[in-house]
Amino acid sequence: MIGMIATGFGQAQRSCSSNQAGMTNGHFWPACLCAEDAARFLGWPTYFMPLLARAGHLKPLGRPVQNSRKWYAIAELERLSRDPEWLDKAIRIVDRMVREANAKQGGKGPDESLAV
Repeated sequence: MIGMIATGFGQAQRSCSSNQAGMTNGHFWPACLCAEDAARFLGWPTYFMPLLARAGHLKPLGRPVQNSRKWYAIAELERLSRDPEWLDKAIRIVDRMVREANAKQGGKGPDESLAV
């Protein structure tokens, strides 16, 4: 009995979701999802989640510190996934943040013209 509990706990440690099979067939979603599973739920790449959280457009549960694992309520994700205005704004926020980061890496500010 103890071995089975330890095995189950170890499996939950390796992945942020405890029931991968249930999640893929759509019959089971836990109350909270880690950032990776939340991105998968929304159909987005995982890099979207920290950008949206940093912009304040998506709030993680609790008050996590900057370098801690973030958790998101599935009820809120379901609600937001049905809101086309929120989805549109989220995509625009991520696009803007990625463009700004790329411009900084290239040595050009977002306001500088490429022709100059």
